Amino acid sequence: MLGKILTRLFALFGMTLTCVACYAPYDAEFNPNFEASGRVVDPEGEPIEGIHVSTDIQGSYTNKSGEFRVVGRLADIYFSDDDGELNGGEFQPHQIELPTDQSWAEEEIKVIELGDIELTRIDEEVNE
Repeated sequence: MLGKILTRLFALFGMTLTCVACYAPYDAEFNPNFEASGRVVDPEGEPIEGIHVSTDIQGSYTNKSGEFRVVGRLADIYFSDDDGELNGGEFQPHQIELPTDQSWAEEEIKVIELGDIELTRIDEEVNE
C-alpha cells in the first residue's frame, strides 16, 4: 500500500516538473532582440534557394524566392551554402555584423530589413 502511494506521489511530482519546464517563462538569454529578413541573390540578382541563414539562437533556410526571416540576440547573421551545387553553384560563406548597441535591449524587438544580400560563387572568386 505504501509503495503504491509513493509511486503515485513520484509520478505526480514528475508531471509537475515537466509542466514547469515546458511552460516556465523563457530566460532572458534566449529572448530575441531582433528579427531580420531579406533575400539572398547570386551575382546576377537571381534568388538562391537553400542558403542556411543563422544567428546565435536560430537557423533557417532561404525559400525558392531567396527570402529568409530569422531572430537573434545582438549577434551577427551568417550565410552558408550547405548543399553545395544543388542550388545553382557553390557560394562563399557571408557574415553581416550587427551593431552591439545595448539600446536594443530597451526595445521589444528591433525589426531589420536587410534587402538583397549578394553571395559570390566559389568558382568565380577563384577565377578572379
